[in-house]
Amino acid sequence: MSDFSDCRREKQYVERRWNDVRVGDFVKVVCNEIVPADLLLLYSSDPNGVCHLETANLDGETNLKQRTVVSGLCTSHPEFEPENFNAVVVCERPNNNLNHFKCFLEKSDKDKVGASIESLLLRGCTVRNTNHAVGFVVYAGHETKSMLNNNGSRCKRSKLERKLNVDVFFCLILLFTMCLIGAIGHYLWLESLPGVPPFLVPGSNGHLDDPSLMSFYMFFTMIILLQILIPISLYVSIELVKVGQIFFITNDIDLYDEETDSRIQCRALNITEDLGQIEYIFSDKTGTLTENKMVFRRCSIMGTEYSHKENGKNFEQPTFYTLKSMMQLFMDDSSGKKYNDSDILP
Repeated sequence: MSDFSDCRREKQYVERRWNDVRVGDFVKVVCNEIVPADLLLLYSSDPNGVCHLETANLDGETNLKQRTVVSGLCTSHPEFEPENFNAVVVCERPNNNLNHFKCFLEKSDKDKVGASIESLLLRGCTVRNTNHAVGFVVYAGHETKSMLNNNGSRCKRSKLERKLNVDVFFCLILLFTMCLIGAIGHYLWLESLPGVPPFLVPGSNGHLDDPSLMSFYMFFTMIILLQILIPISLYVSIELVKVGQIFFITNDIDLYDEETDSRIQCRALNITEDLGQIEYIFSDKTGTLTENKMVFRRCSIMGTEYSHKENGKNFEQPTFYTLKSMMQLFMDDSSGKKYNDSDILP
């Protein structure tokens, strides 16, 4: 993806790739384009010096946000000329705070003009309802705020997997301890022997190897003998159980939708483990977990009722109760005598 940046040699905007944009460049972004770097807004085609942005790529909000040109700059000219810009831009060090920005511009007459987050176009935003805008690159590449907030996808593990990994780790510690004890015991046993026992095969020189070397060999021998302590097959067994659970979930008739002729889809193997452990569901707005569906049923125009053939239903006439009937139904005296209409209201 490319954008237009100012070329001082040709004294015009040329098309460049995002990775060629550097701090200090002047970038011109037109409508419906994505901002390639963090830009300090210096000019906007809007008469009021406003640039409209869509930040759906950053926070998911589709409502347009307004960014204003740095106050104190001369924007009365029909077009912004980068050659006439002779101010020094001083800003804070790169950080990942998307809602805070400190900067000031020092003009040639030593006059300082402050700028805030309201004049910053963040990388990843889309320009909307604005013909074009010109900005000064303050952060580029991996120093932009959006890139500093990109920590990568977090590895999601279920509670059962985390507990299983801890148990396997303790099994490894137990195996290492047992092998170490066996190697030390083998060294002490060899040191206590007065001679060469007949069940030990000596070397080519007729003598046994050094006890320390033989205990070192015994350590790895014990690892081979006791490696069954590590439950490697347990991981395979759990995965097979998950496959069986997902098979029953996808074939559950209660989770089948007749309207769309579709059934539930399990896109992760660990969904069956966390399915029964969900305690709270947080939803930011209506429509995230539900469906907002407006269905036309009926309308009345000048006393004539028009209803949809499929959605329209003849609602039953509501039953109206008078005050007398309501009081007659719910009022009685202490002796259990029922009140009549004539007793309640004349």
